[in-house]
Amino acid sequence: MNKWFKADMVAPCGLDCNICSQALIENDPCPGCNGPDDNKPEFCAKYCGIILCQKRKENGYRYCDECSDFPCEDVMEKENRYTTQYPHRESPLENLKMIREKGMDAFLEYQQAQWTCPNCGSPFSVHNRICGKCGDRIETESR
Repeated sequence: MNKWFKADMVAPCGLDCNICSQALIENDPCPGCNGPDDNKPEFCAKYCGIILCQKRKENGYRYCDECSDFPCEDVMEKENRYTTQYPHRESPLENLKMIREKGMDAFLEYQQAQWTCPNCGSPFSVHNRICGKCGDRIETESR
């Protein structure tokens, strides 16, 4: 396994928090959706329908695809936003499918190959293509 891409940073919806710009900041990085609310952006901590989902909490679902309501409106909002509004596409639905079909280790290896800065070997952000360590903007094609 590698030091950057960790399974506990994969959100219930399938987004990979390992590549979130807030998780990549040096001082007080976001701990990801599965972590405590300290240092999370306000939206994630207080308003994200997936994190706040009572059905997910009551049933102990680790991932949204365990739910009979999958894909719900909240998951589809993330899917649509992350596949259309960011320069390097990330699909929560494809991520969950890969985790189910190939396992978490294969998923994390794939993510590492897709999201590693060629200049310093650290992850770059899905939101802006900026490397969390060296600050370079990564010019890659959308996957």
